[in-house]
Amino acid sequence: GDVSAQATADLTARDGYLLKYPMAAVEGLLHTVHDSTGLPWWQTIALATLLGRVVLFPLQVYQSRGAARMTLIKPQLEAYSARIKAGYSKKTGAGLDDAEVARLEMQQLMDRNGVRPWSTMGSALVGMPVWVSFFFALRKMVYVDGVGLSEGGMLWFPDLTQHDPYYMLPVLSGLSLFGMVSLGDAGQAGAKPDAQQQMVKNVMRGAAVVIVPATAWFESGVFIYWLTANALAVTQTLALRQPSIRSAVGMPPMPTAASSSATESGMLSAFGGEPAAAAAPPKAAPLILDEALLSATPPQAGRPRGKTAGGRGKKRSKR
Repeated sequence: GDVSAQATADLTARDGYLLKYPMAAVEGLLHTVHDSTGLPWWQTIALATLLGRVVLFPLQVYQSRGAARMTLIKPQLEAYSARIKAGYSKKTGAGLDDAEVARLEMQQLMDRNGVRPWSTMGSALVGMPVWVSFFFALRKMVYVDGVGLSEGGMLWFPDLTQHDPYYMLPVLSGLSLFGMVSLGDAGQAGAKPDAQQQMVKNVMRGAAVVIVPATAWFESGVFIYWLTANALAVTQTLALRQPSIRSAVGMPPMPTAASSSATESGMLSAFGGEPAAAAAPPKAAPLILDEALLSATPPQAGRPRGKTAGGRGKKRSKR
């Protein structure tokens, strides 16, 4: 109503905020949801957060799809990167030529598999300003606007403009953030993280612990937003790990230990020999995402080779 319109106008008119217009849009969304549904403010915040997640879900799927495709060809990418680095380190014409050949082959590999490095950052680049705007808009609403948040809570936190007296909301937010970080992106599910990825994950886990005492004095309304956003992120990640959902949104199946071993052994044979042999990785291991690469079990090539070898051995012994 008039109070909502005036509150939004007041927020838009404030100076000194880089995100003042996105913040005004968020506050307008919150007031619209509250006025049209009649829900209490804690449910209004949760529902508005859910709407934001639904709108950004296609972008998250796009990011996870790109990450999943990149995960499946990660051993090949690492092998090409090693060749490029080794070629440049030689500081010779032949070394530079080899590095350029490896770079072109790596680009062809990524093109065949529909991998774009920037696609794994799309959700963060677009979603981050949205969620930051949510945070600052709520903080300004509980501090300044006074549009009913003081009576919009529930249970032990009836006043959303005050901090949780029992510190349960900060703890729950920290736990949900810890779970979200531990799960990671659905596109990287099933793959073993490298040292750098593991270090980043451990740092974020530590941040999830530190954030509990650091934000314990924040208003309860802010924690309702954080809890809802984290819970939805965890639910979304778990959903995108399901084979049926991955197939429906065009994500490749999660890699397994067996398929990873098969891919890595193929790359060792492709890149472990002479430079001439290393120039043809597509023949040593399938580089296009197909059913053979994505199957849970590697091809059983050992038995036919064993029989052939044994037959040859018998012929030689007769001679």
